[in-house]
Amino acid sequence: MKASKNLSVRTSTRIPDAAARTALAVCAFTDEPHLAAATHAAEDDARWREVCEQILTDGEFKGEAETAMLVHARTADATHRILLVGLGERADFDAHVLRRASAVAARKARAARVRQLSFLLPAGDGGNSPAELARALAEGAHLGLYENDFYKKSEEDGGDSAASLEELVVVTGESKGLDEAFERARIVAESVNWARMLADEPGLSLPPREFARRAAEMAGEFGLRVESLDAQAIRAQGMGGLIGVGQGSDEEPALIVIRYEPEGGADDESELLAFVGKGITFDTGGISLKKPPGMEEMKSDMAGGAAALAALRAIAQLKPRRRVAAIVPSAENMPSSRAIKPGDIVKTLAGYNVEVVDTDAEGRLVLIDGIAYAKQLGATRIVDLATLTGSIIIALGAHRTGLFSNDDAWADEVRRASERAGEPLWRMPYGDDYKKLIESMIADFKNYGGRPDATGAALLLSKFAGETPWAHLDIAGTAWYDAPTPYAPKGSSGAGVRTLVELACTVAAQ
Repeated sequence: MKASKNLSVRTSTRIPDAAARTALAVCAFTDEPHLAAATHAAEDDARWREVCEQILTDGEFKGEAETAMLVHARTADATHRILLVGLGERADFDAHVLRRASAVAARKARAARVRQLSFLLPAGDGGNSPAELARALAEGAHLGLYENDFYKKSEEDGGDSAASLEELVVVTGESKGLDEAFERARIVAESVNWARMLADEPGLSLPPREFARRAAEMAGEFGLRVESLDAQAIRAQGMGGLIGVGQGSDEEPALIVIRYEPEGGADDESELLAFVGKGITFDTGGISLKKPPGMEEMKSDMAGGAAALAALRAIAQLKPRRRVAAIVPSAENMPSSRAIKPGDIVKTLAGYNVEVVDTDAEGRLVLIDGIAYAKQLGATRIVDLATLTGSIIIALGAHRTGLFSNDDAWADEVRRASERAGEPLWRMPYGDDYKKLIESMIADFKNYGGRPDATGAALLLSKFAGETPWAHLDIAGTAWYDAPTPYAPKGSSGAGVRTLVELACTVAAQ
């Protein structure tokens, strides 16, 4: 992983001395004339501060969110490299703003070949503790350093080590509990980046069986149980949805199952939290073929599955006392003489027959088998994640994940976890008033019924969740950055990982 595994994070009560390949990050708000966190700086640094505040006064740097500007300030004994980092308006400031600002700063510092970045921790307004802000700052830096140029030839063999950011020094007067915050930030961010790495991998090098192998490799590293099923076992189980989607490809499907069991047992052995992730390693649309423009991004159609597995990667290290399972039905959706056709019927694990109206609505076909299998394992609460519908992008764009649920209390818990994690959700309607979308003349259900498709897909999934508290996260709009941003490259975002980890830890704490 090229993300940030070598970035170390520590605290300091003073600004380290200026030296080669070092820089100091200082935040600024659009509606304040002075630098944020000025109280953390020593008095003898007043000269560089005057230079920076003059830049703010002149309007050369406005402090807008997701912006940064590198300046050089001369003092009596050194030349300081100062990275001005924008936070937007003071009233909007919170840990989530700081997380993104830190990612911007880390990428800017690396581009400037900075090895050590000292970051003045801005003071919150009471909404976030110093530990929460420090965790967000560290998490943002790890996330910001992720790159997906796996297949680019380096200028030098072994890469350009001089261009790597090696150390983040958080300058703050408060150090209590920060080491724990930094460690949690590292665990979560590295797991997000692991999910991003999988979703950015080309479909050729990550077919279902390779996806399962990498999941097993991760599980072995972190002490998780592997209970995955191959194509023969899937067929024997009667998972017609998963087998049907995968039968058009030479690559066999897999049901990836990874389980976390707390050491010494869970506080409540009857409870099992299940994360079910869509694992389509490449989606051509099958016989209902997609249009070529943009199809290369369909290598990330397994982003939901990657998020579910990555959440278990983090949970295994954070060790909440609650049983958790990740179930990822994985297949490659290809057109061939063996592929399912519009009008075909698949019999699912739950016993229902589903008419395949559109083979490009394949995600819900594998998810219904995944949800049914989660219930067989004894799941008492379920969250599924999927890059499922273009309809949710039309509804919410790229900044909110669509949330559907059959249980108000569970939906609220998932939503609150997403807010704490900085991954906002928006609850969407669904119910039997939309049942025409999934009614079939010849089967129990059909897999597509037109717009609003996000609602129809959620309604179909809900029939397989039954009475089990269930939440469906449609991450089609949030799982992928369509263009490079100041805080991330174009490609996978790792959407959902932070929410799932926060949710599991919260449920365990209850």
